[in-house]
Amino acid sequence: MVIRMFNLKKSILSPKLYLIATLLVTFFFGTISSLNAMIKDISLDELIRRSDTIAVVDVLAVKAVETLPSGARVIANLVSINQPLMGDTAIGDRLKIKTRGIEDNARLKKGMKTLLFLRKVENYYEVVAGIAGSWPITEEGKIVGYGTGKTISEVEKAIEKIKAEKESNKTSPNKNSSDSIVISI
Repeated sequence: MVIRMFNLKKSILSPKLYLIATLLVTFFFGTISSLNAMIKDISLDELIRRSDTIAVVDVLAVKAVETLPSGARVIANLVSINQPLMGDTAIGDRLKIKTRGIEDNARLKKGMKTLLFLRKVENYYEVVAGIAGSWPITEEGKIVGYGTGKTISEVEKAIEKIKAEKESNKTSPNKNSSDSIVISI
């Protein structure tokens, strides 16, 4: 469709201008496509499986602490647990979370309430799947961002489902165990 538009205008544009316009349009759409490819969709079940802790938190502090050679900033965030959903945290616990100031990373702001999917790394946490693992919550209590349309209740049910699957996998025998042969030498 874009090519047709430029073909119609080709007669009124000089060949050099036509070439430049075509290259700019191609570059623009190629850039937009590659940016969208950087942020990957991830299911709620996968977010839960990759998380050590899931909680509704209040963001208490946000501070840039380092700039990486790539130019990205490392940001230290301090949050307070408002509602623990999974993991070893309790209401009022404070967690340190590191994020990076890049496009597809979680962006926490002081004073915001958000549902976070977290993984423990040494003495701090990271948000699972970047921006996809941070679901802001409005003053009306609605989840927005990647979690738009979901509720805390749905997340709790999904957590229970994943826990049940893990327990089932621990207690059920390996389906392939009767097919395997062990040879001792």
